[in-house]
Amino acid sequence: MKVLITGIGGFAGSHLTDYIAANTSAEIYGVLRDSEKDDNLLQHGDKIVLSRGEITDFQSIFMIIKEVKPDIIFHVAGQAFVPSSFEHAADTFKTNVIGTINIFEAVKAAEISPRIIVVTSGEIYGETFGLPGLHTEQSIPQPVNPYAASKTSMDYIAQTYKKFEGLNIVIARPFNHTGPRQRPNFVCSSIAKQIVTIQKTKAPKILRVGNVKARRDFTDVRDIAKGYWMLSQIDNKHNYIFNLCSGRIFSIEDIIHLFEEIVGEKFELNVEPKRLRGYDIQLLAGSPNAMNHSVGWKAEIPFKQTLTELIEYWNQQG
Repeated sequence: MKVLITGIGGFAGSHLTDYIAANTSAEIYGVLRDSEKDDNLLQHGDKIVLSRGEITDFQSIFMIIKEVKPDIIFHVAGQAFVPSSFEHAADTFKTNVIGTINIFEAVKAAEISPRIIVVTSGEIYGETFGLPGLHTEQSIPQPVNPYAASKTSMDYIAQTYKKFEGLNIVIARPFNHTGPRQRPNFVCSSIAKQIVTIQKTKAPKILRVGNVKARRDFTDVRDIAKGYWMLSQIDNKHNYIFNLCSGRIFSIEDIIHLFEEIVGEKFELNVEPKRLRGYDIQLLAGSPNAMNHSVGWKAEIPFKQTLTELIEYWNQQG
């Protein structure tokens, strides 16, 4: 069995590679952007096959798909940072939407029929208005930023290609996830890196933060990676859209308190205007019931363990 992972060198893509390598006998192929480093994949040596290409360039991705002829495609690549989507809206849509269409068209042109796991986002749903009304797969998307709008478009395009072109597509809608290797412009990784820097440099115990009242459903990235693999193995004749989330809700304030417990220190908070969004979703939370019952997946790694390993990761970065 051959699997092809777009965005293989990134945060989720590299953890997905780890999971597949450790738990299956699949041959792993991956797509790296022309300028992208492979630091997150060095542990695999020559056990994976990497190609350089851009999903926004049809010919580039078509040649890779035609040559590999994968049985499964995990489409993990994309522009994933919400603030950047405001500054670079057109590029966000080009990468997330046109890039996805290019993959679908490349599969058609190569005349193959792989299972395609398309990773969109729980961000498409917008605000969660009160509990226990968690977002289910039937919730109507109400995106409130360009990133979410691009992922909503990507989600609907995937549904169209499944229904009218017959592509073997399963859609994953992951909510917030974190863990080792996450870039430090994402909140949990940002806080972890700041704490490690403060400890190493003996700097004042002040964390630079944005909206600490925002609440999110957080999952460990390694649980998310396992979920992607499990979705590649299901019968998708009926249900083919799944939320990947834990059902555990934390405010950013809660997360800071957990970090303080982990390192045994207290920190002051400096709320920086540049870290505040013009409109920020106050509560974004999903229901994992479909994944729990139809796929047999659930988030297993305790969140405090995830944060502990984030601290360890940044300590190892020197």
